[in-house]
Amino acid sequence: MRGALRSLILILLTVGSSVASILADRLLPGGNRAERVMGWWGRAFVRLGGWTVRVEGMENLPSCGAVLVANHQSIVDIPMLLSAFPRPVRFLAKRELGEIPLFGKAMAAAGNLFIDRDDPRNAVRMLRDVGARLRDGRLVVVFPEGTRSGDGSIGEFRPGAFYLAQKSGAPVVPVYIGGGRIALPKGSLRVRPADLLVRVLPPLSPEEGAGGSKEQIAESVRSRLIREGER
Repeated sequence: MRGALRSLILILLTVGSSVASILADRLLPGGNRAERVMGWWGRAFVRLGGWTVRVEGMENLPSCGAVLVANHQSIVDIPMLLSAFPRPVRFLAKRELGEIPLFGKAMAAAGNLFIDRDDPRNAVRMLRDVGARLRDGRLVVVFPEGTRSGDGSIGEFRPGAFYLAQKSGAPVVPVYIGGGRIALPKGSLRVRPADLLVRVLPPLSPEEGAGGSKEQIAESVRSRLIREGER
C-alpha cells in the first residue's frame, strides 16, 4: 500500500475514532468507553500504518500508578504507547494538542489532560488531577521535551514536568521510543516503513534522583534515555 494512501487511511481513522470517542463520552457516560475507543484507535493506527511495535522491558512496569517519561519523535508516539501497554495509559500533554479539532476533544473525553504552561493556576490544577490519578493506579505519560525531535536527538527536559512525580511519590519510569521519526517525520504526514520500538526501563532508584528535586529527576531520566538511544 502506497504511503500517501496509508496517510489518508490514518487521517480518516483518526477522524472517525475521534467522533466515536466524543459520542461515547456524551451518550454513554461511565465505564471509560471513550478511553477504550482511543485505545482501539492506537492499535488500529499502528496496524494500518503497516508498522510493528517491538516492546521490551515490560517486566519493569510497576503494578501501581507510575509516571512514564518518554522521549518524543513523532505524532506516531501516542498510538505506539497506546498499543504497547497492557494497561490503559493517559497523557499529560501541552495545551496545543487539546486544541486540535475533534482529536483534542476526543483525547479529553478519554481522560487525558492538557496543561497550559503559561498559566500557573491551570498548571497547578492539572498536576493535582494527575496526582489523584496516579494514586488511583493510573499510568500517566509525559513528554518533557515539550515538542517532537526533528533529528532523533533528545532535547532538554522541562523540569516542571517532574513536579507531579516529586509531589505524588509515584515511581518514575523512563520509556525509550524509537522509529517514530522515520515512520512519520516531523512536519510530514507521509507514512514511511519503519521498525517501531518501545523499551520500558527500570524505575528510578533513590540514588538516581527519585525523591529528589525535579531538576535531579529530569537529569537522571534524560541521561538514561540518551544512553538508550546510543545503543
